[in-house]
Amino acid sequence: MSGKIGVLFLHGYTGGRYELEPLFRYLKPRYEFEYEFPVYPGHGHHLDFNNVTGDDWYDEAFEAYEVLSRKVDEIYIVGFSMGGLFASHIAQHNRVDKLLLIAPAFEHTHINRLARLNLRPEGLAEHFKLKTMDVVRSRLPKLSLQAFNEFRAIMDAKMPDYEEIDSETLIIHGTIDLLVPYMSSVEAQRKMKNCRVELIENAPHIMAYTENHQHTLNIAAERFLFLDMKTVLE
Repeated sequence: MSGKIGVLFLHGYTGGRYELEPLFRYLKPRYEFEYEFPVYPGHGHHLDFNNVTGDDWYDEAFEAYEVLSRKVDEIYIVGFSMGGLFASHIAQHNRVDKLLLIAPAFEHTHINRLARLNLRPEGLAEHFKLKTMDVVRSRLPKLSLQAFNEFRAIMDAKMPDYEEIDSETLIIHGTIDLLVPYMSSVEAQRKMKNCRVELIENAPHIMAYTENHQHTLNIAAERFLFLDMKTVLE
């Protein structure tokens, strides 16, 4: 592998850098790469969705891609949840050498489609034992109907045509994801040209910063992004 590498990290809806920071902190001391790590308008630790739209969120992500792509020879995108959707849309229309999608928001759970979660009783029990819903619940008071409608609208607008994505792609998804059915990733993989899926047993949607599954995710990401890299930092 030669040339300068850039990695674009894209977080999820109502999230921030903290969603992918454990992975970033794992990779950065080990490998040489440029990076961009944007926070969408209204996101971060203090949510404020007044006067921002889904287009604003995507534009922030794409601007970071453009800035990074001008500085590097190879560009990788790591996208979590809504960031995975943005990453896929960017890759459909622009050069992306590697695409790492973590629980990409290709679909969100509808009450009338709960069967697509394919949850076994023991899986549901494991999910609540992890207390991941506490994280989601803490964000709910900051959300408005308008903010959720913006999310749904930008999902529809940026949903990629899977068959047009040429990037080497890895999708990682947890089997007890209550927000995005993992089957949506399996179905996307079947339509993509150069893609594989890794399902992590008993991992929730926010596995990117759930202590129980960080290590598994870090190792899978490292192998995919930097397996052939020769310049490992000592």
